[in-house]
Amino acid sequence: MKKTLPELKPALNQMPGYALLTLQGWEIPAASLDSSYEVCIQRNQDSRFLGADKKWTPTQTWHQVDATESQNEFVALTLGPNVVDPLVENPQMTYLLQARFGEELAQGVMRIREGVLSSHASGLTGEAVSRIAKPFETVAPVVTAVNTAPEVPPAVTPSVAAEPANQAKSSPAMIIAAIVLVLLLIAAYFAWRWYQNQQQVAVAPPTVATEAAAVTTPPTAEPPAATPAEPAVAPPAAPPAAPPPEPAPVAAVVAPPPPPAACSSEALAATKDDLSFIQACLRTTPDTEKVLAVIESAKTAKRCDVAHRLYAFKGQAGDVVIALAYAKEFDPKSFTAGCVTAADKNTALYWYDLVLARDANHAEAKERAEALRK
Repeated sequence: MKKTLPELKPALNQMPGYALLTLQGWEIPAASLDSSYEVCIQRNQDSRFLGADKKWTPTQTWHQVDATESQNEFVALTLGPNVVDPLVENPQMTYLLQARFGEELAQGVMRIREGVLSSHASGLTGEAVSRIAKPFETVAPVVTAVNTAPEVPPAVTPSVAAEPANQAKSSPAMIIAAIVLVLLLIAAYFAWRWYQNQQQVAVAPPTVATEAAAVTTPPTAEPPAATPAEPAVAPPAAPPAAPPPEPAPVAAVVAPPPPPAACSSEALAATKDDLSFIQACLRTTPDTEKVLAVIESAKTAKRCDVAHRLYAFKGQAGDVVIALAYAKEFDPKSFTAGCVTAADKNTALYWYDLVLARDANHAEAKERAEALRK
């Protein structure tokens, strides 16, 4: 069986539910009219195979596909919704793909690229557009004319204001009379204001003169002197001032402790929702050391689903250290009972091959892979 590096990419027509499967490193099989390309997909979680009805079954199933493009050491196959939909439902899962063309057979760990969509995504376009907020419409400001003329008496205002602008039959004489009346009222208002100012100016000088006279005029009589016989009376002593009240004690405000980091043992212990924790953890793009620490905490707390999913996602994403650690979980040589209940030579070999696909000169992975193949 030949080795290949399968990658699942968005289809050339960008239609949801369709994808392009490229098989790197597999030379073009000899042409045959009696043969066609077929693929078989097995997931690592429970070693089940993808069936014809989009469900995972314990029996091996081969799916016939069409070749889109073929070059030297390169084969491209078109996959439809019956294969693509089950794969993108859980993209962090690890899948082992086998492809055959007649007697030619190749296998490898499949990598799912970003942009591959399920066929259910075809109805999301309108919904996504509807969530875009409408831009604010610019409303021209309404300018209100300010009337600087004096307030018109109620008896006169309605006759002018209630006049319709579009009344074509209004008498020109009435309009002229109304304008003259308004002008007379304005003139009377300004005349009244001028008269008030003149009155204030006329009254101001006597007031100033009177104040000056009051300041310069000496007093006409002195106050009578106190007789010696009258004893001086001391004023009563003022009562002592009351002490200020003591301020009420202020309760000390204790700041709440900061929330734990999203990808930490504390965050794992604070929630029981495994999927929410995994999503929040991976969203922070943690380094290898943090992921291994969380995996150990999950194994100790019997949260095995968290450990398996973190192993598979980071290992499939290309983290060689985590992929090697996951291989040792299944390797009969280093197996320890825990979240992995039994040693599995084939699964260990699967992860050792993934390490070698990233680092072909990895000594430990190469040694164990060769030992397991014997």
